[in-house]
Amino acid sequence: MDDFIQERVKRYFVEGDNNCAMTVLRVLSEIFGTPVPPEVLAAAGVMPGAGGVGGLCGLVSGVLMFLGVWGGQHGYHRSQIKPISQEFMQQVEQHFGSSLCCDLKPAEGDCSALAERFLSFTIPYLHNALKER
Repeated sequence: MDDFIQERVKRYFVEGDNNCAMTVLRVLSEIFGTPVPPEVLAAAGVMPGAGGVGGLCGLVSGVLMFLGVWGGQHGYHRSQIKPISQEFMQQVEQHFGSSLCCDLKPAEGDCSALAERFLSFTIPYLHNALKER
């Protein structure tokens, strides 16, 4: 799985014209077989953190957006997905110490290694959380 994540981060984030949120959406779409509409990808392009304002990390935003897409495509109301997103946010805070771009973004500005670590953390979490649904 690590090789897959590394290759996809390189393809979408490093070589492609995708920010953190878009990269996460594309990778999770592939892993979970959940198509992400182009409009959602376009919306991810302007998520906080992605614009350099230091708000919610684009990696986190991408996961939250993916949960909404996944839930909608599987017929779940947002109230059924909300506990997954809340638990995810708690786990991110515990594991990474923050969910803010200004705290997580490396000093050199290249988030590709962070994106790989984040996806390696997120994918197993989502596999467990979503299989219960």
